[in-house]
Amino acid sequence: MNSAENFMQNKQLSEQAEHQPSARSPGQPPHQPLQQLLTRPDIWQLANRQRQSRTGITTGYRGLDALLANRGWPRGATSELLVDKAGIGEISLILPALAEMTRQNRMVILINPPHIPYAPALVQAGVQLEKLLILHPHGQRDQLWAAEQSLQSGACGALVSWQGREIPADKDLRRLQIAAREGDSLHFHFRPGSSANSPSPAALRLQLKSDGEQLALQLMKQLNGKSGQRIHLARSPKLTRRDQPLH
Repeated sequence: MNSAENFMQNKQLSEQAEHQPSARSPGQPPHQPLQQLLTRPDIWQLANRQRQSRTGITTGYRGLDALLANRGWPRGATSELLVDKAGIGEISLILPALAEMTRQNRMVILINPPHIPYAPALVQAGVQLEKLLILHPHGQRDQLWAAEQSLQSGACGALVSWQGREIPADKDLRRLQIAAREGDSLHFHFRPGSSANSPSPAALRLQLKSDGEQLALQLMKQLNGKSGQRIHLARSPKLTRRDQPLH
């Protein structure tokens, strides 16, 4: 049988199947056409989910939003912020997103921050302090556990973590990325600038440097978007000058 004959036979069988009622047990609901099934909201489709364009959470900076693939911080993903020295006002970059999460009645969790955040500046930025939780787990293993559990809980809108002295394994970074996706959480991970030379599963990587009263950003990597762009942003002097070191 050649391909044309095979095609015609399959077409005839399909037409017969559409016109013949299928046998089913008494009380069993009738079979639904495939297209009707695919429109049901209770049926999850991987292909459709991957095609859907998700709008990110605005950074609060129009110039930066314009450079990002989802016009904001990627939802359900890790964003790595590479900083050589803490205390340059890097927290001001993520404050609008943290404030938005608390307005949505979701928790914001900080894990082992190197500085005590200046509460009045957080309030002025719109962060609801009753939705802010600071954790101090000991050791990288406990820190990873706390971050993973928080991200996938569904109650955490944003989690901010700082890399300690130990370099996290690639599998651990992937676990956090998966946990953020499962919990639909924003994960901001501060790492040393030297980490730029190592691969990362993060959806977004930004390098931050101090430049006077501004933050100098370079877009190192982003999923489904361009990289290499640079931008300067204003930073909050209150957060730069009045954060107190913990260690």
